[in-house]
Order: sequence, then structure tokens, then C-alpha cells
Amino acid sequence: MDDDARNIDAKLFEHEEPTGFDESKLLEDYLDRYCVHKQILMISLSEFIELFDSAQYEEAALLAARSPRGVLRNLDTMEMFKGVKAPPGSVPPVFLFFQALLITVPAGGELPAVLSLQLVHCFLQRGVMQLVTHAVSNNKLSFSEDLGDLLTEHAQKNPRVADVCLALATIVYEACGMDRKTALSMCRRGLIHSAANFMDHCEELTAEDCMWVLCLSPSLSLLQLLTAPQQGRAAILSVGVACSTLLSDPQQQQLSLQLLDSLAILQDSSSSVDLWTNVASLCSELNRADLSRAVLSVLLGQSGTSVLSPDLEGARLMEHVFF
Repeated sequence: MDDDARNIDAKLFEHEEPTGFDESKLLEDYLDRYCVHKQILMISLSEFIELFDSAQYEEAALLAARSPRGVLRNLDTMEMFKGVKAPPGSVPPVFLFFQALLITVPAGGELPAVLSLQLVHCFLQRGVMQLVTHAVSNNKLSFSEDLGDLLTEHAQKNPRVADVCLALATIVYEACGMDRKTALSMCRRGLIHSAANFMDHCEELTAEDCMWVLCLSPSLSLLQLLTAPQQGRAAILSVGVACSTLLSDPQQQQLSLQLLDSLAILQDSSSSVDLWTNVASLCSELNRADLSRAVLSVLLGQSGTSVLSPDLEGARLMEHVFF
């Protein structure tokens, strides 16, 4: 340390009252420690550059991952490894970097969100699902909606690992409070009853959210569960609203017709006459005059008006809706 630094105390503390501590000694110790830390950082950076330039990427990756204060655990270092093309048949240097990051995450620590996303993307590309599973299940990453979406997209493109990816996505979404995406991931795994139970007990989910899940993962079983009363409480979804919404979507019309055909409709006191009139009209447009007549017969029957020759089975079906 130079003389100027050692003499700072003469100017800094000359007007201070005695406190029982040697302030100048404390300052000197601090400056000494600062110089030591700075020297350690410089040595670490120098060693990293030397290893990297000599193509010793595995050693360089470990040194970067263990760098003091994490000065090399960042996107800039990642880009350095990304910019290196590995010889054919060898492991990409950026993979070595992410692997080193993962194994050096301290207990209770997490990688930053951006690095977490890049790490999972790299591991998925390499097909090392065991490392992705380890990272997610052991809370080594910062969870985000983007991370859940990345796992979901990979599941859709790679059926062989779809269930594992969706299970991990469910963990991520639930941790982030993304309730409807949590339910959707369950549905896509075939866990229909679990998804319906989750939606039933999730106070944050609205009827619109449930319809969103249903439309992205169409299932008669799910529709029946969502439109069935829950232990004396109203159903999660109104039968009329569900049918009207699904019939208005060309891709979901058959699902609504299947529900109407299933004889599984229970009492629906929350749907208006206008809404059911719309359902009847849509059924007619889809060449399901039997269902259309059944709806109208019940509607007109309620008002004291009769309908000629309604479909009897359909009428019995619709009685479940209104009575």
C-alpha cells in the first residue's frame, strides 16, 4: 500500500473524538483486504483467460463457476463459451459451462433467471433430461413463466420426454402462481381428475380461466367434471355457458355436442333462457335438430307453450338442465 493511502487517517479522523478504537488501523485493514480481494480477482481472471485461450474449456468452466464473488458466473462468460465451436464429436464448451454452474450452486442458492433459462435450453438441446430434472427438483434454478413455457414447448415437440417435461413445467408454474398453466399441464399429462380438483380449490381461477384450460386441452371427462356440482356447491362451469362457448368455436363444437349427448348434464340454474336459445340455434346450424328441439321443448314448456313432436330422449336430457 502506498504512503498516501496509509496517511488518509491523518486527514479523515483528526477532528474525531476518541472512541476506544484505532480508526486509522481499521481503515488500513480495510484497504489491505480490498487490495487482497482485488489481487485474487485479477489472478482468477488471468487464470481463466489462460485456460480459455488454450482450449482447456472444462477447466476454464469450473474456474468460472467457482470465481470469487461469482464475477464470471454471468451472461458475458456464457457468450464466450457459446462463441467457441467444439470439434466434431466433442462436448460443446457452453455445455461444460452450464454443467459447472449447476454442480457449484451452493446449498439454498439459485442461478439467476436468465442463466436458468439458458441452462435448461442447452440441456434440452443435448437431451440430458436427468440434469434438467435434477436442476428443477432440487431448486437450483430461478423459476419463471418463461422457464415453464420452455419445458412445455419441448414436451409438445418431443413426445418421448413429454411427460417428464410437463411434470417439471407443472412444478415451475405452480411455484410461480401460474394457476391456469398449472392446470393445463396436468391435463396434458392426462391427470384430468387432479386438474379438475386443482381448479375447484384454486380461488384465483375464474370461469374464463377454466374455459381457457378446457379449450387448449379438450376432454369430455374434464368438461363433465367442471360442469358437475361439487358437494352441494355450484359447478365450476355453467353447462349453458360451457356449451354456448364451445359451440361458437368451430374447433370445439363436437366436444359440446358430446356433452349434450352424454346425458351427464346436471341442474343448471345459472344460465339464462337467452343463452339456451342460442345453444338451440347453434345445434340446429350443426344439423343436430334433435338437440335443438330438446332445448326448445323445455324452454317453451316452462312458459306453458307446447312444441309439436319433440325428441323424447332429448327432452328427458334437457329436463336435467332446468328441473
